Amino acid sequence: MAGISGKHEFGDELVRQEVLTREELDAIMEREEATGVPWYRQLIQKEIISVGALEDLFRYEYHSKAKRQQDESIGATLVKMGEVTKEDLKKALAEQKRTGRLLGKILLDGKIVGPEALAKALARQHKLEYATLPKTSSHAEALEAVPESVARKYKFIPVRIEGDRLTALIGDPRVLNSLEDAEVFLGKRIHPILSHIDNFNEELKKRYGKRATAALDEPEAPPPKAAPRRRPESVPEKMEPSKALKQGEEKQGEVVMIEEIVTEETTLDFAEIARQASGASVMQLVSKMIEGAVNSGATDIHLDPQEPEMRVRYRIDGVLHDVMSIDHEIEAAVVSRVKIMADMDITETRHPQDGHIAFDFADKEFDIRVATLPCFLGERVVLRLLDASAVLQGIKDLGLETEDIKKLSTLIQQPYGMILVTGPTGSGKTTTLYAALNQKNVLTESIVTLEDPVEYQLSGINQVQIETDIGVSFANTLRAAMRQDIDVLLVGEIRDAETARIAIRAAMTGHLVFSTLHTNDAPEAISTLRNMDVPSYLLASSLTAVVAQRLVRKVCPKCKKAFTPAKAMLKSLNLPESTKKLYRGEGCTACYHTGTKGRTGIFEVLEVTPQIRQMIAADESTEKICRAAKLKTMADRCRNKVKEGIIPPEEFLRVIRT
Repeated sequence: MAGISGKHEFGDELVRQEVLTREELDAIMEREEATGVPWYRQLIQKEIISVGALEDLFRYEYHSKAKRQQDESIGATLVKMGEVTKEDLKKALAEQKRTGRLLGKILLDGKIVGPEALAKALARQHKLEYATLPKTSSHAEALEAVPESVARKYKFIPVRIEGDRLTALIGDPRVLNSLEDAEVFLGKRIHPILSHIDNFNEELKKRYGKRATAALDEPEAPPPKAAPRRRPESVPEKMEPSKALKQGEEKQGEVVMIEEIVTEETTLDFAEIARQASGASVMQLVSKMIEGAVNSGATDIHLDPQEPEMRVRYRIDGVLHDVMSIDHEIEAAVVSRVKIMADMDITETRHPQDGHIAFDFADKEFDIRVATLPCFLGERVVLRLLDASAVLQGIKDLGLETEDIKKLSTLIQQPYGMILVTGPTGSGKTTTLYAALNQKNVLTESIVTLEDPVEYQLSGINQVQIETDIGVSFANTLRAAMRQDIDVLLVGEIRDAETARIAIRAAMTGHLVFSTLHTNDAPEAISTLRNMDVPSYLLASSLTAVVAQRLVRKVCPKCKKAFTPAKAMLKSLNLPESTKKLYRGEGCTACYHTGTKGRTGIFEVLEVTPQIRQMIAADESTEKICRAAKLKTMADRCRNKVKEGIIPPEEFLRVIRT
């Protein structure tokens, strides 16, 4: 490994600066060789180093998000405010690096800044309002609504109440996260205002006056009561509730983290998730529900309001599994807790809402997209778990065959042209596009993505969220992006003729364009674009490749068994009658008795060679183009995986035939 790292003087410099160890650098270099993801890209994605730090290393002027955040640090804020000189800040940062102490504490102890100035800088850094303590009195109704023990535990001072909003003073921005828990207890949204508070306990005691100070233990507080359900006439008025979750009160205690991480050897049982959650508070229940989904390898969590209780289901490998049920008495509290975590309006129950949750678990970062939908029996909530580590994938990680990897890797490095990825919803198109972007150089190329929604945040790449409600559509945003001096452009989806024409024009004018279409196979993308009134001669000159894909479930290795297929099955699979043995899973605890565990991709790659380009320009049919390209179809690739025992025959019939 020394030889590999020795080729990269920049990596050696990072080791000398103690940004990472030699072992870490060697591991990153190995991954670069295996996946094609550049070493510096891995460092950025893993947040080992910011783009700004790489900028200094490479002496390359690149203003990234990480750099902007760095500029908005507390030290830089104090300098801008004129409270600290650059020289004093430099000395303080050196001491922080040496001692590990908080920068604010160093500045205070050295009498470089005063506490009021530091508090104002913290407010500016965290985008909070600032108010001086003497000028912000507490209204009586606010003190009546919030028990002193709750205010003391969560370190805030109630100021005033306006509807469902409670304005409160805080003395430290670090308490912001814990305020979410207080919101659940109080049933109100807390609006924090930062202030300099010398002695929090004394100030709190003074404001509550001669009231008896409550015990420091958190009070037993019932969750918000659920509104009576509207029941269909066919449903009996009284039904026996589930025993899975009968806990209707908030209880004290730390959240017990689920420690088992699913591997090939272990599987977290749904009954165990339900058992651990049954005695939990609402906050703990929601945390355990998400942790259980992560451990189970789920991609989505469904909270379905049913009678007599709410069903909780995980989608694993594309299949929904019942996990537990939530008693009607705490259903509203659970939904409210999810809304608070997702920064949604807890009082709005009549309209759909969208939000997201940043969730760290098992050394992984998850961005959880949350969507609510008002239904007849209550609010339906779906949480989509997006693993941030998934964006580190390279082309070699997708499951492509060797010849396709070589072909696609070469095409991605072309300076211009259009590469399309097609397939149904949930087939992994976004993952493939991000893997392609990972092969590009974020430091020397200008990269912009237009997405709806932005599923993963990519460091060093400018991402645009499409908002059609306010006029930010793919078409008009793409038109604006054309004036931004872009090298690589990712268009989340081509949905209409206008977007298609602009994307084609971008590919013809020196841009490398990635995008997606909803078609059944690769050749069909050509006919779809023709139907969008894209002239064949333009399509021929701009299109570089089309990748069609599907995700198929694999046979569970724990319960894999051979069987003799019937003639009818062989005919459906288009396999010879001489085939004596195929494989499927019998069902076990490792695969939740489905017989399948994990998924793999099935691809077909249509490269637009000079011959194919001529045929597209001449308006030849997709059938002739397919034959001329000698295309290995998804059906052929899927059939081979069936014969190899990688996927069960039922998956071929589900994905290819339907």
